[in-house]
Amino acid sequence: MNIEFNTEIQDYIKDLKKDRTLRFMNTGTTNYKQLGFTLLSLLNTCQTHLFSLENKTTTEEEKEEVRIDIYNLLEIAKHLLPHIEFEFLDRVLRN
Repeated sequence: MNIEFNTEIQDYIKDLKKDRTLRFMNTGTTNYKQLGFTLLSLLNTCQTHLFSLENKTTTEEEKEEVRIDIYNLLEIAKHLLPHIEFEFLDRVLRN
């Protein structure tokens, strides 16, 4: 690695640390491991809801409620994805 790239990485890490509190705010997580478990829980809940639709007799109204629940959970999961960190990892792995 050249010095210029190393300095760029260090600057990027400082920015990540500075913004970390904002990204984890209101999620109940304080680190990436907990964030991963939270995302996994959201996805497992969505899968469970989908299977519950297949395994029991429900009204159309109940099915719609489950669809809305799944949609909302998936939307939360999308917002929890650490896109900035993914970009950082791509940059590091490219060089």
